[in-house]
This record gives sequence, C-alpha cells and structure tokens, in this order.
Amino acid sequence: MTRKLLSSIFTMMLLIGCQTDPGVNIETKKKIETFENLTVGTKQNITSAILNEERPIIISLPKDYENSNADYPVLYLTDGLQNIWHAIGTLEVLTRTGSAPPMIVVGIESTNRMRDFTLTANENITGSGGGKNFLAFIEKELIPYIESNYRTNDYRVLEGHSLGGLFTASTLMERPDLFSSFIIMSPSLWWNGEELTEKGKVFFKANPDLNKVMFFGIGTYESSPDYGMRKELKNFLDVIAENQPENLRFNRKEIDWEGHMSSVLLSNYYGLKYIFSDMAFEESLYENYTDEKFLKHENNIMDKYGKAAKQSAESYVSLASSLRQQERYSEAITVLKRSVTAYSFDVGLMNFLANTYEKNDDVDAAIETLKKAIATSKENNYNREEEFEDQIKRLLGEKGS
Repeated sequence: MTRKLLSSIFTMMLLIGCQTDPGVNIETKKKIETFENLTVGTKQNITSAILNEERPIIISLPKDYENSNADYPVLYLTDGLQNIWHAIGTLEVLTRTGSAPPMIVVGIESTNRMRDFTLTANENITGSGGGKNFLAFIEKELIPYIESNYRTNDYRVLEGHSLGGLFTASTLMERPDLFSSFIIMSPSLWWNGEELTEKGKVFFKANPDLNKVMFFGIGTYESSPDYGMRKELKNFLDVIAENQPENLRFNRKEIDWEGHMSSVLLSNYYGLKYIFSDMAFEESLYENYTDEKFLKHENNIMDKYGKAAKQSAESYVSLASSLRQQERYSEAITVLKRSVTAYSFDVGLMNFLANTYEKNDDVDAAIETLKKAIATSKENNYNREEEFEDQIKRLLGEKGS
C-alpha cells in the first residue's frame, strides 16, 4: 500500500472522529465563565559579570512542562524579543504534528547587536567586535543558569538572523561542541570581506568528525543570486560542500518572494523541520516492518530529543493501517499502543486500538481500552461516552454468545 493511499485512509478516519483535540469542548458553552491569560513566556534579567550589564531573557516552556518529568532540548534565539513571537507559534504547530519535539525556548534580548554579534572588529564600525564576550556569556552564564533551573537534556539549538546569523555561524567555528544544531537565517557573511567564509576553508577541513546539523534560510528578495547576501551565502556553502565532514548535515532554503525581514518566519519553520527530520519514520519501516525496528526508532528519538518526542498521530495511524491491511494485527497493536502513550488525550486513537484488538481476537483488551476512552472522554468533555459504551455492550454480547 502506498503512503498516499494511507494518507487518504487517515483523512477518512479524521472525518469519523479518530482524533480529538483536547482544546475543543464539543458542548459549546453559552457564556465564558473564566478568563485565562495566555503568555509567550516569562521575562527575567540575568546579571552578567562578563558583559557587565543586566541581560534580559525570555523563557518559554513547553505546554505540558509542569505536568511532566521530561527533559527538553533548548532553542536559544538571538534577537529574542523580536523573534520569539513567531518562533513559539511555529514550534507549537510542529510539536503538535510530531515534526519537532517539545522544547524550552530562550530568547536573548539584544542590547547592542553590532557589539554582540561580531566576533571580530571592523575599523570602520565603532563598537564592533564584542562577540567573543557575548559567546562567553552564553557559554558560562546563560546556559548554566538555564540548565540548573530547568529540566533540559543536552540537545541545544542556536538560531540567529542577519548579524545574529553571522554570530550563529561563527559560534560553530569558535565553540563547535557548545550546540548540536544551528539555524542560520540571512547571515551577514559580508562582514570584514567574507572573513568567515575564508575561515571555513580551514575549519571544515580540519574537523572531519564534526557531527552537526546546519540549516540556512534566505529570501529571494534579499539580493540577486549573483551578488549580495545570496551570493555570499552560496560562497560559504560551497566551502562546506568542498570540505564537508562525513557526519555534518546541512541544507539551504531560499524563501520565494520574501525579503530580509520577512523571510525569518519561514526560515525558522523550515529550519526546525530540517533539524528534526530524523524523527520521522523511514520508508523502509513500511516496507520491512518489525516491532524491534519500530521501537528502536522511537527509543532513539526519545533518547536524543527527550521522552516527550513523538511522531504525528497521522504517522502512527498510517503505519498501523498498513499493518492491518496485511492482517498483521499484533504488530499494528504495538504501533497503536505507542500512539496512545504519546497522545494520551486522543480517544480516537484509543478507539482505533480497541478495534485492532478486536481484529486480533483479544476482546478483553479491546474492552479495557474502550473503558480508558470513556474516562478520557469524560475528563475532556468529548461527549463520546455513549458511543464507546455501546461498543462495550456489543463486545460483551458477542463474547457471551
């Protein structure tokens, strides 16, 4: 069965209520009884001895942070006040659809971009060249603060735009072990006559074991392909390609019809999707499925990105549907049990699991799963209890006959 057909199957399941959004109350209330403030994050000030200033940061925690004991990757944003709004919205969508793991986001507010984002000085630009101090602040003060006060794992992403993109690329070469992945958006690689590109010719050749992920995004309206920022980025990427370490993964995306300031939203989106693309099932899992391969994949992404990492519900249903088509019901159950663990609110997945238990002639397990669906439906006001109770009655009648 093709992936396209499986996708159609899942669409049909959605139409009959396979997945339920916990944020939607099926019974529309006539009036709003309570108000809840929705916030992007909390703003804090860190006293930096290295920078000799109070540095504002914004910390955004994953939705279920307080109700879990999971450890989370951390996304560090330069120009945090400017970028955190769209970054949080994008990450919420990608997390909900299984394209990225839940993450802690730390937005670092800028106080002097020219000073902080340039690791070398330019004699024509007063105050430039303080980037090594800014990097030391991140390494020795900010990261230890975040990791001592929040539940983090060791996967860190650094993201920057324009001069912040220059800083992000420079950080890879200056402190290659500090971050796991880099999202570099519209970088100012023109700095000091493209000196970072020249440095890259030595760096990438000298680090053949470099194991990182890099994403580069830029708008097509930022310059011609033959000069300016798009050409300077191509020059830098050519250097990587010519000296590419075996385990370095990188990609460039040109955002059509977007300029320097508007391309960041989509660069962030494509960057996060690219960095975490290894979360998705490989096609070979459909072609040569075993429980061992499936569970190994799931455990690997949880080990790497935290135990809250998961596939999209669509991916689990698609894989389970393929196995059901082959009447491999016990293996479909393995996939669906994982999906229910990952989406504990989703009574549609529970219903699909119960049906698969029934197909596998395990009526007792089907009934127990439907009972859990009833409890979850009550807890979230889904109003599907009667539907599941009728299924239990049918199963009990068939079992007793």
